[in-house]
This record gives sequence, C-alpha cells and structure tokens, in this order.
Amino acid sequence: MCNYYAGVFNTEQSDDKLTYEYVGSHINDMLPVNIEIDTIIKKLEKLNIYKSAGPDMLHPKILKELRYEIAQPLKLIFETSLKTEYLPLDWRSGNITPIYKKGKRCYVENYRPVSLTCITCKILESILRDNIVKFFFDNNIFSNRQYGFIKGRSTVTQLLKILDIWTTELENGGQIDVIYTDLEKAFDKVPHKLLINKIRALNVNPKTVNWIESFLNNRRQRVRINESFSNWDKVISGIPQGSILGPLLFIIYINDLVTACNSGSNIFLYADDAKLFKYINHSGDTHILQSDIDKLNYWIEKWLLKLNIAKCKIVSFGRNIDVDGHYNIKGKEIERVNTIKDLGVTFDTKLKFEDHIQEKINKASSILGIIKRNFLNISEFAFVTLYKSLVRSHLEYANTVWSPYRKEDIFKLERVQMRATKLIHGLKHLSYNERLKRLKLPTLKFRRARGDMIEVYKIITGKYDVETTVSFKPNSDTSTRGNRYKLYQGQVKYDLRKYFFSNRIIRIWNSLPDVVVDAGTTNTFKNRLDKFWCSQSMLYNFESEISGIGGRSYNTLLE
Repeated sequence: MCNYYAGVFNTEQSDDKLTYEYVGSHINDMLPVNIEIDTIIKKLEKLNIYKSAGPDMLHPKILKELRYEIAQPLKLIFETSLKTEYLPLDWRSGNITPIYKKGKRCYVENYRPVSLTCITCKILESILRDNIVKFFFDNNIFSNRQYGFIKGRSTVTQLLKILDIWTTELENGGQIDVIYTDLEKAFDKVPHKLLINKIRALNVNPKTVNWIESFLNNRRQRVRINESFSNWDKVISGIPQGSILGPLLFIIYINDLVTACNSGSNIFLYADDAKLFKYINHSGDTHILQSDIDKLNYWIEKWLLKLNIAKCKIVSFGRNIDVDGHYNIKGKEIERVNTIKDLGVTFDTKLKFEDHIQEKINKASSILGIIKRNFLNISEFAFVTLYKSLVRSHLEYANTVWSPYRKEDIFKLERVQMRATKLIHGLKHLSYNERLKRLKLPTLKFRRARGDMIEVYKIITGKYDVETTVSFKPNSDTSTRGNRYKLYQGQVKYDLRKYFFSNRIIRIWNSLPDVVVDAGTTNTFKNRLDKFWCSQSMLYNFESEISGIGGRSYNTLLE
C-alpha cells in the first residue's frame, strides 16, 4: 500500500521554468503573521479529543487540557519555526490509514489514504491559514466559481447557484450541456515548485511562503494497519492530505483554472471537481463548449495535472433534448449519461430528481431495518435520537436543491417517516398525525419549508458569501403586511423554474413579519420562526400548506 500511494506522485523537473502571473487587480503585500497566546489557546480549546495522535504521539486530549500551561512554549516554538523557516521531522511526517471505498477489497486502489499528522503542527497551520484566507478575501483573490474549503460557500450554495442559472435559461427552451470532469489523484499530483511559484506571485508574506515550502519539501509517510507500520517513503509531490493547510494550498493552485475557460461557457469548481456547461440552442454552441473543454485540458496539462477521461461525463438537461452534441478530450469521446451524482445529489436530464429521492428513500429504509432488528422494544426518546441522526439526515441533505413539488414524491418521502414512527409499539394504534404530535416530530414537508426559510435568511443577511449565492430582487411593495425584506416574484412559464428554490420561497418569505426576519443570528431566526409557525397545520399534517398567518402574535414573539 505504501508503494502504491507513493507511485502516484508527480516527478517534477528541477529545470522547469514555468511561471505564473496573477491576472486581476493590484494585490497589497501580506503582512508577517503575528502569533498570539490567546489565539493558540482558542485553537487548543477547539481540539477534538476523540481524534488520534500524529507521529509525535502527542494526543489532542493532553494538549487541550494543558492549553494554558503550554500556550507560551508553543508560541515560542511557532515563532522560532517561522523565523528559521524550519520544521521538525515529526511535523513533516504522516501516518496513513487506508480507508476502504468500494470494489474488491484485495485491490490497493480501492482504499483511500487518510493521513494523520502532528496536532501541534496543525495548530500553527491553522493560524497561517486564517491569515492567508483573510489576506485573499481582503484582496478579492479567490475565484467566485470555487466553492470548496472557503467560508461562506458550500455544496448547497453551489448547486443552488447553478440551478438558478439553468432554470432561468431553460425558460427559453433549448438545453444545458454539462461536462463533469475528474482530476486523477489531484491532491497527490500538485508539483511543489509550481505551487510555491503561484503563492509567491500572489504577494503572500515571504517568510510565510518559505515556511510553506519547508512544510512541503522533504516530507515522508508510512502506512499503518492496526499496530503494523510500513517503512517510511518520500513524498515528492502533492498536498499533505489530513493537514490543515492542504485544502487551501490546493484551491490556490487551481484558482486560475476559471480564467482559462472563458470563451462563452461557465465553469464551477468544488475543490478538484469541475463542471463546464453552456446553454445550447443550436450546433454552433457545441463548438464553443468544445473549445473551452480543450482550454481546460490544456491548462491541466500545463500545470502537470491529469484528467481521468474515463470518468469524465456529459449530461444534457432540459425538457426536450434536441441537440445531441458530441464532445471529446484529446480525441477521446466523452461518455454521455442520463443521471449523475453531483456533490451528493443525483441529477437526471429532466431535473425532477426522481432518482435522487428514490435513492435516499432506499438508504433511509435500509437504516430503519437495522434499527428495527437491533431494538426490539425501543423507547420514544431512543427512537427520536436514532431517527434524527441516522435516518432523517439522509432525507434532508441539500433538500433546498431537490425539494419535490409533485404529490407522489412528497408522499413517498413522508411514508418513510410514517413507517419509522410505527417502530414504537405503544404508538401503533395512533394515526400518523397523532404519532408526530406525541414524538414532537414535524412532517418532512414542514421541515423542507422551514429549511427554505433558513437558507433565504442566510442569503439575505450575508451569512453566505454574497458573490456566490442566489440573488434576489427586492419587492417595491410598500404595504405593511409582511416584512421590509420582501422579495419580487417574476413571471415564469414552466414548472422547472416555478418550483425552484429562488421562486417557490417568495410567497412564504414575504408572509413573515419583521419581528421574525429581523433576527440578529441564525439561531434567533430559527427560534422566532418556530414560534410563529407553531400553529401551522402542516407541522403535523403533510397534506396541508403553509398559510400566511403563523398563530402567534408579534408581541409574543418578542418575549
């Protein structure tokens, strides 16, 4: 296994003269990183004591409990490390634990390497990461199309943004052709010298850059299985997986990929997952998309990465697929599929998400079967705890993206919760509505409406990065009914746009009073929304709809 993991590294030529120039507005020089004792203590307080120790065998529980005693010594160690641009050997070492993915267990390629590195080094990495991220945000360096590992961006915000574009364009007919790409061992193949060149070109503090270079160079790793270890092997390329700095370094390396594909297509990234798409109305549009595919591949090869062409796919989305475009990478045709899993959500060509819904129902039902077999006489408290954590979470992931509007799909999802609540013997004789009231479990339909409102609140109040989220148009309506953050609802022709997030939430959001939407924090908004909606019939009856009146007076909400 150690030999296999080492075999995927890039052999970077020492005489490689490839340089990088940032294309954008002027970047100020980053100031030196200042190490504060209070910052170290806060980082130590947040340590997960259930994580394993790294190669230095310093357990996070020890570090957390001794945080006040070791903060000053760590400050001196960190400052010395930054000043000398040197890291101890333990800090440049990693113990790899192979995690089985899928396929035959006898093949090493079916195991994902998870690296354990030293906790103390991670503390310093975290401090450096915070400073670099702040510097990048202050200078607007991060691409607005990159959603991975950046605060205020997520899988859900990317999918909502993309679907907002797609459903708007599909109102005019035509189709959306999307190329889903796959980078082969992307994190392991990043060349260290080219990465450092990019970081220097972005005016990151020289001392910090030199420390990162020392952090990347002369690394070593070994594989651990139970209590057995392989020999140490050199790490000659790639981002140290399991490190704190690793994800940030990777998105810095591919940050300019977006500018390489700008002939007329759109590209969105989540870490190394890239989607290239274009609205197709005639065959000429396919030539533009193919041109950007060629530019994408050129950039990838230029920066010594590699596309796994066999895993690249094309999907056409729309009501009527009229243009059967053929696309290729280096002469090899990209496989066309009718469904694809994108950031945990299964998309179909009609964007009805029927396959995704069925997949989640099957997964949730499977877990319910395990609970039923292992808990013959389960209590109400134990059931609610297990159900919320193990079952309902599968039915709700990214549901703002795929929320169903057809009665058939709504019922299929609700039926999972119907069967689940029957596992408690003492409640079998009650109706579904009564069982939910007894367990204080809202309907899944109500939970989706509540989740929609929370997402709208986060977007409008800037809890997400405003440049990367769905945008809403304010409503000019000056009536006193509703709230002062009313949103405008435009005219739509087709259900695809009508029932999409940015359109379906308008009526419900506009019905909320100021006292709810003026909440200062997300938790406060949730509490006020729950109080306002406490008498909604849909709370325990999925056949009902959200009405404009919540059931609590505004004064009661302010208590």
